[in-house]
Amino acid sequence: MRVLIIEDEQSVAQNLCDILLDIDAEIEIITVLETVKDTVKWIAENQSPDLAFFDIKIADGNSFEIFEKTTVNFPIIFTTAYDEYALKAFKVNSIDYILKPIEKKALKNAIAKYHKLYKNRQPFDNEQLISIIKELKIDVQKKYKKSFLVYIKDNILPIATEHIAYFYIENKIVYCRTHTGELYYLDGTLDKIQNQLDPDDFFRVNRQFIIARKAIQSASIYFHRKLKLHVSPNSDSDILINKVNVAHFKKWLSGV
Repeated sequence: MRVLIIEDEQSVAQNLCDILLDIDAEIEIITVLETVKDTVKWIAENQSPDLAFFDIKIADGNSFEIFEKTTVNFPIIFTTAYDEYALKAFKVNSIDYILKPIEKKALKNAIAKYHKLYKNRQPFDNEQLISIIKELKIDVQKKYKKSFLVYIKDNILPIATEHIAYFYIENKIVYCRTHTGELYYLDGTLDKIQNQLDPDDFFRVNRQFIIARKAIQSASIYFHRKLKLHVSPNSDSDILINKVNVAHFKKWLSGV
């Protein structure tokens, strides 16, 4: 299987390549491209791949622009930080996506779905994909939650999202701490909460923590190329970012 990758973060691209080859050593990574411009040019000059992985946000725009500038006649799996709700159209229309950071299990399931759908080499419907993308562009412009309900003994209290420094899970209970240090617990999972937050303001640094940009004081190098975050107010647990996600975090923190 010949695979094309569109990804502007080198560490993410390398991780994707490593996992793909671990899943199937017969996979051929044709090339890794970082921009809309280079991708459009490559498609015009080369034989179509069997499958492509497209990051949505890339160096010179977003990968949706590729479909507006050329004909894409091969199946796509999107790798993205967008939430599941916004991408429901892809599942319905037999186009898959993987949320970052990319994990082997999710990638393996996506590859299995590809084999099931395209084993008969059915022609890829470019017009259908463009229609889906137009729907997605509307969906991703959704409104994010302005407040969350928290619990104080028998009382329920709304806390404005802008007042929350971070969310975290401990012993299967989800908590939030405000910028002034108050600690509350709330219903739901971190995955659900992440989907309700503006990704420009909050970052899911690992399975345990979602951090507000305003809460981050600094970051320091940790073992095995990880980062350790220093936040205000202080966290009782170390907040670590693994090496695979470091580049993505730096890009987010710099506002790119």
